[in-house]
Amino acid sequence: MSEGSPKGRSDRTPSEKSGRPKASKKSEVGSPKSEGEHSAPDSYREDTPQSELKELPTENSKPDSYREQTKNMEVHHHPQLEHKPKPWKEYLLEYFMIFLAVMTGFFAESYREHLSERSKEHEYAVNIKKDLMRDTVNLNVWIPALYNRVAKFDTLMSYLETNGPVNDGANMYLLARLSTRNAIYEPSDNTVLEMKSSGSLRLIHNHQIVNGLMNIERTVEQYRNLVDIEAKEDVMSYALLGQLFDAVVFDKMTNVQRNRILSEKEYARQSINILAKPIGNPQLLSRDKEKINQLIYYLHQRKSSFLGEARHLMGMKKQDEELLKQINDEYKLNDE
Repeated sequence: MSEGSPKGRSDRTPSEKSGRPKASKKSEVGSPKSEGEHSAPDSYREDTPQSELKELPTENSKPDSYREQTKNMEVHHHPQLEHKPKPWKEYLLEYFMIFLAVMTGFFAESYREHLSERSKEHEYAVNIKKDLMRDTVNLNVWIPALYNRVAKFDTLMSYLETNGPVNDGANMYLLARLSTRNAIYEPSDNTVLEMKSSGSLRLIHNHQIVNGLMNIERTVEQYRNLVDIEAKEDVMSYALLGQLFDAVVFDKMTNVQRNRILSEKEYARQSINILAKPIGNPQLLSRDKEKINQLIYYLHQRKSSFLGEARHLMGMKKQDEELLKQINDEYKLNDE
């Protein structure tokens, strides 16, 4: 240590302190880097054991399956393909081909629905014909039955108009008891009602047949209106029958053991299945002219209603026959 130097400062250079020779400037500039400059830091080599460094997998040491999987995961870039523009005629041809395919499918589906609807229409026509034929048979029973009621009412009114005792009182009591019975004709219109409720009436493409069905329905409605009026007239005569006739005789006329289901003909003609003429010659309890006149008036009103019902049923029968002819001609059902 020299005298002029401060205390504690060394006169030696850093290279002298470290014990390494100082490199020349030429070696610093032109010489390549030493091997130590390319190697890993000392801290890395000291922290990682040599055994672990040797065990790190290399690309060649990896399994074949791993290399294959990695290869498949590579993204392949396709070269940009250049498409030449098509002539407008090709676009037009493609359009017509697509249009033709769509329209062909549409027409095929429409034709299939058309065949299905025609099949249903034929089936409905067959059922309508069966209903009309059943109606025609029943109307041939009901129309004469209504005129038969009118004749019975005429006979009963002639008994009531008799001054003094009636010669055939038993028949008078039987006719009086039958006068309270109601019988209503029910048309066979199940097929038409089903078609209306399901919207299938549109399947009948012949408008004349559809109009014929509507006309029959209108006639049936008019007939039922008359039936409602006749039923009210019937109820109005109950009180007078109870005042003029002996109820005990009416009760003895009933035979419950003979009760059974009536046929259409028996029902229309007011069957006396459970009724029988009384024994002897019973007479009226009262000859009150005012009450008798009132009862004759109600019987007259009901007789008029019967005539109106018969007129509507006759019109219905004519409509049924005309419609049957149209259906047979339209659907060729003469043999069905």
